Amino acid sequence: MPFVSLQSLLRFNLYYWLAIFSLGLLSSWHGAVLHDKPYEWRYLPMMLASDLVAMLMTAILVIWTYQRLLQHTFSNWQLLPGVALLAALYIPAENAFWLLLWDKEIVDIRMLIGNLDTSVLAFFVWTACYLTVLLHQKQLQRLAQTSELSQKIQQLELQALSHQLNPHFTFNALNSVCALLEAQRYDDAETMSEQLATFLRYSLSKSPDSLVQLADELAAINAYLQLQKTRFGDKLKVDWQIDDSLKHQRIPALLLQPLVENAIKYAVATNKQGATITIGGVREHNSLHLCVSDDGPGSQLQTNCGGAGVGLDNIRNRLRQHFGEQASLAIGASPHGFKVDICLPWQTA
Repeated sequence: MPFVSLQSLLRFNLYYWLAIFSLGLLSSWHGAVLHDKPYEWRYLPMMLASDLVAMLMTAILVIWTYQRLLQHTFSNWQLLPGVALLAALYIPAENAFWLLLWDKEIVDIRMLIGNLDTSVLAFFVWTACYLTVLLHQKQLQRLAQTSELSQKIQQLELQALSHQLNPHFTFNALNSVCALLEAQRYDDAETMSEQLATFLRYSLSKSPDSLVQLADELAAINAYLQLQKTRFGDKLKVDWQIDDSLKHQRIPALLLQPLVENAIKYAVATNKQGATITIGGVREHNSLHLCVSDDGPGSQLQTNCGGAGVGLDNIRNRLRQHFGEQASLAIGASPHGFKVDICLPWQTA
């Protein structure tokens, strides 16, 4: 498709010759005032007709260049011979028209190229303006293409990050089902499989670049925790510290779930007594702060948490793709637990 519409080019052509007509009208009126003569209004229709012919001739050029644009064969230098040919045809014809109108006999060919400098100037100014319009529209097209390409790249990156997340979660969940089967807890394994199917339907229904309400994300996490409760029982304890007023805020889908999964894997599963996972949220000025923490081994296991590091990098990259420098992720590890803080821009309804 061309980067500019034919209607836009023809509209430019119309406006240009209307401006030329207005300038010619002003110039002739100014000349009459300087010479203290009444303005000859009877020449006005002839002036309009003359500029109308010029507009129609350049309109032919506009249509020709547009066809070349459609075929991707147009070059700026191709326009100059066409304009020169139009000027060579138009200027003698216009002079002959006015000479006949004034009842003057054409006795010398030079009479047909009078005021050549001013007449040809209008055509070459038209050429400069026309090429400027084309250049401007081409730049706008490139900007639009760059923006579209950037969005596609961003979406592909988010999809790649999502494709890293879903298999990782599924693998861990299936391992949990296998552990229950090995322990001959068949009813629990069946329940967990059903819960896994329910959670996967939620996760797979969300586009990797979509934003969901915090309430929906928390509901999905709760379903996931219920799934894990089947495996860990009382070892898994959860402390919710999120006010209901925050739950309308929108966050990237499945943003907190990997943090909860890491807390279960590295805190609950590694402790005989289990651990408590705290999920909190608070508004600070124009930011939404979310936190997932646990009271497990923390820094004692940090050097062995390679998978957690990959997951945290994944979340950090997703935040950057969605919010740029407006979002951040901070990690805190101590012998008494592990904590991840996420800061997001506050979104007004």
